[in-house]
Amino acid sequence: MANLDCLRAVAVGLVFSGHLLATMRIRGSGDIGHFGVLLFFVHTSLVLMMSMERLGLSRRKLYATFMIRRIFRIYPLNILCVIAVVTFRIPSTSWLGGYRWDGWSTLISNVFLTQNLTQSRSVDCVLWSLPFEMQMYAILPLLFGWALRLRSLAGLTCIWLAAAMIAGSEYNIRSGSSTTDFLLVRYFPCFVAGAIAWWLLRTRERHFPGWAWPIFLILLVLLYRLVDALRVYGPGTLMAARGSLRNDQLIWWPPYFDLVRDWLFCAVTGLTIPLCFEIRSRWITSASNGIARYSYGIYVSHVPILWLCFVWLPIGPPLVNAVIAVLLTTAVSMLLYHSLEDPAIRIGKRLAMRLVRGHVHSLEFS
Repeated sequence: MANLDCLRAVAVGLVFSGHLLATMRIRGSGDIGHFGVLLFFVHTSLVLMMSMERLGLSRRKLYATFMIRRIFRIYPLNILCVIAVVTFRIPSTSWLGGYRWDGWSTLISNVFLTQNLTQSRSVDCVLWSLPFEMQMYAILPLLFGWALRLRSLAGLTCIWLAAAMIAGSEYNIRSGSSTTDFLLVRYFPCFVAGAIAWWLLRTRERHFPGWAWPIFLILLVLLYRLVDALRVYGPGTLMAARGSLRNDQLIWWPPYFDLVRDWLFCAVTGLTIPLCFEIRSRWITSASNGIARYSYGIYVSHVPILWLCFVWLPIGPPLVNAVIAVLLTTAVSMLLYHSLEDPAIRIGKRLAMRLVRGHVHSLEFS
């Protein structure tokens, strides 16, 4: 679907842009990279709900097939990234400090994507989001089964509210012993928003033309940036807009507002996706499809490449280094996709199909 490719392309573009601007010491981008990750969560949940619907499986066969495919989709590239970062002593960010070795426990936690369980630092800063995705995969088939039985949007709304209440309760219980980055269910409402979008796509008619979808996304990004400025400056936001907006962790509102902000923006995104017909512009669909295809490679490789281009081996002025970083990230992500990512996906699909066929075969002769 062209609209979903556009959503994924915007998501990875926001993450890359936020980190590029931070590396170039250009202020004012705020937390747009974080919003890109939120869009990833909504997109991933929606796409996987559609994938499970196409599989036509149920219960144990669905769960086993789904998890095998997701493991082969996520882990190979993650493991390669972790090994490369540790081997070549690449800092976790390209804009703060140098390389730091935190021990074997941190390495193992990054390999198995359990940083939020062990409260370990991510050796590549973008890897923080992958544990939340893997843990959500464990319950997404259950959410799919519940959503199939629902007759109205009210049921999914109740699930979203329940997810928000559970996440809020964890914050109240663990806020003194854990940072919000390590809360286990902080992003569950974001994934449920993707399920809401899937349900609406199956049951509701669209109302807006395809060209409206990129405009909706741009407005969402601008609104998120405005709210992020309010988060930092409070009543002085408009005055701060006259100068250069700073990027820091000093916030004006209570920390739990960050959680509510993320949930609401994901909910709005999920409700907006089903409103638009598919994008018809050929150049937008082609560009979005290409970026979406290589987005995982872009996501995991761009921070080390930014460090390479701006810190370890800068060639020229910042603008020249930025162009080189974009070109190198494009080339590396394409190489990773065709040499590792796509072959691993195919292996996962074959193993999952063998499992299903073997199960059916055993039933026929039992």
